[in-house]
Amino acid sequence: MKKLTFITGNAEKAAQLRFHLDYPVTHQKLDLPEIQSLDLEEIATEKARAAYEEIEAPVLVEDTSLTFNALDKLPGPLIKWFLNTLGNDGLVKLLSGFEDKTARAEVCFALHDGSQTKIFKGEVGGQIASVPKGEKGFGWDPIFIPEGADKTWGEMSAEEQKQTSMRRIALAKLQKHLASL
Repeated sequence: MKKLTFITGNAEKAAQLRFHLDYPVTHQKLDLPEIQSLDLEEIATEKARAAYEEIEAPVLVEDTSLTFNALDKLPGPLIKWFLNTLGNDGLVKLLSGFEDKTARAEVCFALHDGSQTKIFKGEVGGQIASVPKGEKGFGWDPIFIPEGADKTWGEMSAEEQKQTSMRRIALAKLQKHLASL
């Protein structure tokens, strides 16, 4: 595979990809339909197929999930919509009536080359902060404290984030796959 295009309109996600992946990747913004599902892999697979149809070249897409264990599968892959509606303060309030503040952050990268889709996942356990903290990162980074850490991703330096990152886990798998091509 000589050319790979990462489909995202989020410049921070593109920067994180470059930070974790040693492979030439361009990025492009596309407005893709996004199915609503609690299955992260299904969402990423459908986005990758749609992106490939649009640009007719190998594509990489990403989708994330943040699951509050007290809420079973929610917000899960719907986190983008919960965050857009409630903000980080509202997300924290969702757990105010629960003792269990544990959560699972997941990422799923789908690589589609026109004939098949390969999936690369990473996940990190942690907990939801009592209040949003930090200005670094993006999205829900100010409320997620990864296991073994005492601060949110929003408070961490880029190097600290890299060490605790779900993307690091998934992209190491992708890196190994790309090296085998």
